[in-house]
Amino acid sequence: MNIELIAKCSAIFPLTALAYCYIYPILIDFNQITKTHCNTKNFLPSVSAAISYSPMTSIFWFLLILIHTPFRFMLAKCLNETYKKLFARKYTSMYLASSGHYEYKKYLKLRKNIYFAYQINKIEIIGLFILSTFTSNANYEMHKLGFITYLICASIFKILICSIEYRLMTENMPNCFHERKKLALIFANSFFLAIIFFMVHNAECMDFGNYFI
Repeated sequence: MNIELIAKCSAIFPLTALAYCYIYPILIDFNQITKTHCNTKNFLPSVSAAISYSPMTSIFWFLLILIHTPFRFMLAKCLNETYKKLFARKYTSMYLASSGHYEYKKYLKLRKNIYFAYQINKIEIIGLFILSTFTSNANYEMHKLGFITYLICASIFKILICSIEYRLMTENMPNCFHERKKLALIFANSFFLAIIFFMVHNAECMDFGNYFI
């Protein structure tokens, strides 16, 4: 499998869908699309509001998300295969035979983490698909389920990946681990900020685009 092509396809389709679903309703009906449940001002619409603006935006979004999902699963498989190859290269039978009990336990733990990360990654993709398919206006309970599933699995996956890449890091790939750590920190900060802004907006109905943020 061409991992570069798979990665591009998994990114292009959702970005195209997001761009269309944002630009179209903003150009057609900006005031309506930026309304919030407590009638405060908003800079831009939420993603959910933009997607559910009309049947056309909803269908366009659903189709492109549906098309991109298999590429996400293929990308997850490619990543898992890469880790398994690095794992097999580092932990040879000769190494295990000469290692002690502690090293063998680390070997077993790493092997389990690689398998577990792959399963969590697949559940994360399913959660993201549910979150993207069911908007909060169309089916709030399913939207919430997808959102919670995605956030929990994405958080666990990033922790596992950082741990795996730290153990498998070689001289040929020192930057991967450090880049992964940076992305994990950005994700964690964005996650906590989103929760804070969401709770503050629901409690206070603050103005100045807080709901969009």
